[in-house]
Amino acid sequence: MLYGKTMIMLCYGHIKRIFFSGLILLVLMSSVSYAEREDGYIKIKGVVHLNSDVSSGKYTPEILSEMANNKGVEAVFVTENLMPRWEYGIFPFRSIIKRVEERKGLLKYGPEKYEKRIGVIDQKTPEVTVHMAAEVAPFYYWTGDPFDAEGLTLNDWDLQLLVMGMDASDYEQIPTVSNGGFSRYGPKSILKLWPLLLLILGVISLKKKHSRFYLANPLCWGIILIGIGFLLYYFPFQDAKYDQYHGPQGIGPYQEVIDYVNSKGGIAFWSNPEAETDADLGDVQFQSPPANEHMLKGKDYTGFCCFYEGYRSVGGPGGVWDAVLNEYCSGKRKAPIWAIGELAYHSREASGGKEIDEVQTVFLIPENTRENILESMRSGNMYALRRTEEYELQLDSFTVKYDDKAQAGAGGTLKAQGPVTVSFSVSWEGETEDKIVASLIRSGKVIKEFVLESPGEVVYQDDLCEPGTKVYYRLDIRGEYPSMLFSNPIFVDFVK
Repeated sequence: MLYGKTMIMLCYGHIKRIFFSGLILLVLMSSVSYAEREDGYIKIKGVVHLNSDVSSGKYTPEILSEMANNKGVEAVFVTENLMPRWEYGIFPFRSIIKRVEERKGLLKYGPEKYEKRIGVIDQKTPEVTVHMAAEVAPFYYWTGDPFDAEGLTLNDWDLQLLVMGMDASDYEQIPTVSNGGFSRYGPKSILKLWPLLLLILGVISLKKKHSRFYLANPLCWGIILIGIGFLLYYFPFQDAKYDQYHGPQGIGPYQEVIDYVNSKGGIAFWSNPEAETDADLGDVQFQSPPANEHMLKGKDYTGFCCFYEGYRSVGGPGGVWDAVLNEYCSGKRKAPIWAIGELAYHSREASGGKEIDEVQTVFLIPENTRENILESMRSGNMYALRRTEEYELQLDSFTVKYDDKAQAGAGGTLKAQGPVTVSFSVSWEGETEDKIVASLIRSGKVIKEFVLESPGEVVYQDDLCEPGTKVYYRLDIRGEYPSMLFSNPIFVDFVK
């Protein structure tokens, strides 16, 4: 009898353990599924543009990855200056008599060596995907006089592109003025060898006509010296499509970089597009205008960085971003452009007190892999945010629906035969008493503003329906400065 009671008690205890274990497992499964969005994607926090000590930063790539991970960041783009090198040659012998200043950069370190190092970091931190990227200055030009009291001005150096998603060997061939990427040997190189004829003529004249008194013949030696002078002038006999001595060259050198990156399967974003540089660095002035005009004239780049610099005249309602998106909708561009967040982090001190997670790009992907992150950047399935110490905005959902059957998310296109419904949900982590205002933008114009509390859900029916046209919707969400969030656009094709 005692044995029977013991068995019953053991069975009961076993069943009890199974029941509570199953209950705990059910709770854990519920929490995991809750982190996943309705569309099957998860949100991955990323930070773009962390400079390491390989170029202009303070910390090693390993430390940067660890610092970001400690803040809950799950995707890191360690970004190095491609080739910070400036050269000024004295006319007419610019290639011979010149001053060169070069600092640490990716090309000096070695792209293949760097790629292997990033790969090791990525393997050691499976919870964080670590990416290689470069900060590229395609072009610069000089103004001023080196012999004048005011000296020289280096122009347009800070008109830069962030480039990622390529093999290491591809970074070595990115064309820039600094690495001579716009200088090539070609038919014009042969023509530049014409001074050799003067040398030959001078030497022949000395040997044949004045074999005894050639040292006293100024004409022959004059011809030889002129030939040598022109050879020095044309050295190294390359044809420079763009150089630093002939003023601004428009979008040309930047477009060549964009086209090159696209040909290698990479992606390119305008860096700090609204930033304007006017700095005195000793005997040289640095000046660069905003990238607004270049963004309007350039084609086929992936997007731009909207934070820190890019949320006013570029990313704000009716700005450059909307102008480019409307060109895409009207058929003047082959593809739209996307917004990402850019930290431009060198160290906390050198970056004005920035925290390493202060500006983020949040990727909406099925799984945290390198390939998924890059595809998210190419397709626009992401959003950019700038947080404060107190709270962080979150875009929990953003869709456009037609007839409750078809819908599209960020970066997608919806075909509709009638009015559509825009739905989105916003929440935030942390404490705030700020007023959160979400502006719904359609094709560059704010059509409605919503004051939200966390969590705030909005369902908005838009009455617009213009068959044969394409429009887009995007969100501009702001709390008290500097808290901001920009979604990427959703396009709607109104079909007949």
